[in-house]
Amino acid sequence: MPVSSPPEASTKSADWTDEELSAAVRAYVAMLRSELADEPINKAEVNRQLRETALAVRTKSAVEFRMQNISSTLFDLRLPHIIGYRPARNVGSSVKLRIEQMLEANGLDTLTMYQRTADERELAHKVTALLRQPGGAMPAGSAAPAQVMTHTLRYVRDPALKAWVLKVADGICEGCDMPAPFTGTDGFPYLEVHHIMPLASHGPDKPSNTAALCPNCHRRCHLSLDRDEFRLALYEKIGRLVLEVPEPVLHDTAAYIDDAREA
Repeated sequence: MPVSSPPEASTKSADWTDEELSAAVRAYVAMLRSELADEPINKAEVNRQLRETALAVRTKSAVEFRMQNISSTLFDLRLPHIIGYRPARNVGSSVKLRIEQMLEANGLDTLTMYQRTADERELAHKVTALLRQPGGAMPAGSAAPAQVMTHTLRYVRDPALKAWVLKVADGICEGCDMPAPFTGTDGFPYLEVHHIMPLASHGPDKPSNTAALCPNCHRRCHLSLDRDEFRLALYEKIGRLVLEVPEPVLHDTAAYIDDAREA
């Protein structure tokens, strides 16, 4: 949460040259990267080094408050900031603009993978990027995640078809031939009905295009490196499946839901 600036630390934006502000931003970004990688940082030592070099005319409190200005800018951009530098309140818009420009010039793009998002695909890409990073500190998370309104197009499904596919499977995954991993809240073995040719690709909601799969095999159809090969194996394994040419879809299909129960 942003904090008010101490009177002795306040400074006009014109007092700081671009060279000074850039030095502060570079030092901040370096510390932030270390903190995100779960590496120790010494804020007091960095403050001292800055005052011995690029910020020789600045006081300790002025450098400290400038770091809080940078935290405030990152906070507004929904990006992580150094935990020990709480975002300052009442940071002038001109100061924030200059700081943002300095951040862009000093590696802001490397922090965007940490930016929160409500988009599932964007979230997946960012998670993959972070998984490829070495180390990583435990993030603070969010006590009250923000909400966004979205518009999603859902397909009208045939309950009789879904029930029939599940009855035919009789609690056994048609992909790996293993029993359903657990019993669902409805009292039946939990399997998911998957459309081999996705509905989003104009696939039909017919017995010739549906299979009852365990959650693992279902995710394999969507997310694995060998998903295409696995789908072809299902066509060969399940006798009722037919690779059909779908009929043209007349309505707008720009948005779809990717849900385990509707895929």
